[in-house]
Amino acid sequence: MTLEPSVQVAIVSAGGAITAALVGVLVELVRRQGAALAEVREHTQEARDQVSNDHTTNLRDDLDRVIHGLDRVLDSQDHHSEELASIRRDIAHERVERLAVAERLDAHLTP
Repeated sequence: MTLEPSVQVAIVSAGGAITAALVGVLVELVRRQGAALAEVREHTQEARDQVSNDHTTNLRDDLDRVIHGLDRVLDSQDHHSEELASIRRDIAHERVERLAVAERLDAHLTP
């Protein structure tokens, strides 16, 4: 079975158009992938820059020192809370004693 030359030309032309369209789609997909990879590389580099340590101490040692300092601050805060509670108890006791003295004085001065 042989095809007429005009049908052969149409098939070759259609095949060429389809091939060109597929190549265009593939090029666009590769371009998008490249852009996505470039963005990932950029974010990865930024993340690396954020944790880079350009001085002589180790980052882990720095963190350990900060955590130790924070523990000391929390211990001091607990101690201060206890001290404040003690002062409040003392003030409440003084207030009760002062009111008792005031009542006795009022009772003594009133005929």
